[in-house]
Amino acid sequence: MEIAKLAVSGWFARALGVAAELGLADILDGGAMSSEELARRTGSHPDVMLRLLQMLTVPGVVVRDDNGDFKIGEAFEALRSDHPISQRNFAILSAGLYDDAFAELGYTVRTGKSGFEKRFGATLYEYLEQQPETADLFDRGMVDLARPVGHELAKHHDFSGVRKVIDVGGGSGGLLPGILAANPEIEGVVADRASVCERGKAKLAEVDPALAKRISFAPADFFAEVPTGGDRYVLKNVLHDWTFDNCVRILGTVAKAIAASDRPGRLLVVEPLVESDFDGWRAMFQVLACDEGTLGLDEDEMRKALGEAGFAVLSVARLLTGHKVLECELAAG
Repeated sequence: MEIAKLAVSGWFARALGVAAELGLADILDGGAMSSEELARRTGSHPDVMLRLLQMLTVPGVVVRDDNGDFKIGEAFEALRSDHPISQRNFAILSAGLYDDAFAELGYTVRTGKSGFEKRFGATLYEYLEQQPETADLFDRGMVDLARPVGHELAKHHDFSGVRKVIDVGGGSGGLLPGILAANPEIEGVVADRASVCERGKAKLAEVDPALAKRISFAPADFFAEVPTGGDRYVLKNVLHDWTFDNCVRILGTVAKAIAASDRPGRLLVVEPLVESDFDGWRAMFQVLACDEGTLGLDEDEMRKALGEAGFAVLSVARLLTGHKVLECELAAG
C-alpha cells in the first residue's frame, strides 16, 4: 500500500496544481459549494469536476461539509490568492513546469546532468527568457516563497540604522515588502536580470503603488556587478542554485560592491542548507534544474565559499521557515 501511495503521489500534485489554476480556493472563499456550482463557475465538465474534488479529499485539500458540499481544508487555505502567505502560484509552478522536468530524473541520476535542459532544450533561466508567460508564473511563485521569509527576517534581524537594503537576485521583489513594512525608514533595491526587473517594477506599481515608491529595480548580472551603497545586501535562495565555484563568484561580486561603498555594508545569506537526509528532496531539484554540478551546500561549505570571497561570518540564526541566516562582513585585510 505504501508503494502505491507514493507511486501515485504525482497525480495528486497535478490535481493540486489544477485546483490552484482554476482558483477553487478563491471561489470558495472560506465557504462550501457543490461540485456542480464549482464546475459552472470554472467552466469545467461537471462530472469530472466531481472526480477532481473527490480525489482532492484524499490529501485533505478539500473536505465535505454536513450537506456534502466541498470546502478548502484548513491546512490548504494558503491556496487563496489573497492569503497572507499564499502558495497558489508556487503550487501551479511546481505541479506543472517543475514536475515536467522531473520526468528526466532518471537521466540526471545516471549522468549528473540537467534533466531540465534535456527536457526543454535550455537551462531554467534561458527557458524563462524564451517563455514570457512561464516567466511571469515563475516570478509569482518566487514571491510566494519569499513573502514569509521577508516577514521572518524582519522579526529576527536587527535593521536599526539601516537605510538601504539591496536584494541581489531578488526576482520581482517578494522579500523586501516584509522588511520594509516593519522598517518604514528603509528603502529597497532589487538587483536581477533586466526582464525580471521590468516585470517586477510593473507588477509592484500595479498592486502596491505606495510600496513601489520605496522599492527600485536595478538590472544587474550578479556575476559581474551589483549596485553599491547598501547597508544590507541579501542573497535569499540564490546560492543553492549554483555550483560552489559560481557561489564564490556571486559572493565576490557582492564583496566588491560593499568595498566600493562609503557605508559599512553587511551581507545576509538566507538559505535552506542541506543539513539532513530530509533536505535531499529540495537539493535534488537543484541538481535536476539548476547550474550543472549543483548539489546543495551545508553550513561548512557555505562558510568556505564566503571565506574564499572575502567575507567573515558574524552570526548564524535559523528562521521558522527553515532558512539559515548567515550575517557577514568583509574580512579584515
